Amino acid sequence: MAKLAASALPDWPAAMNQQMAAAYCGISVDTFSAVCPVIPIVITSSNAGKRYLRVRLDEWLLSLDNPRPQRRLGVGERLRAQSEAQRA
Repeated sequence: MAKLAASALPDWPAAMNQQMAAAYCGISVDTFSAVCPVIPIVITSSNAGKRYLRVRLDEWLLSLDNPRPQRRLGVGERLRAQSEAQRA
């Protein structure tokens, strides 16, 4: 099977084989197989018929990011933290 360069595509397809899905995620096929929880859809009964949906890969990758930014402390909270640090 010939490798298809991502640069040869106008955009990433909506459904990708494992090799292309790993490239889309920026990791090796071995790493992808070990860590990706996305279950491929089955288009045909052969292994070659399994495809990973780009939208599900995006959801998984976004879930790896910390979704909650740290909240800034208010003035009173900063003063209390500074006071406690000085006592310690």
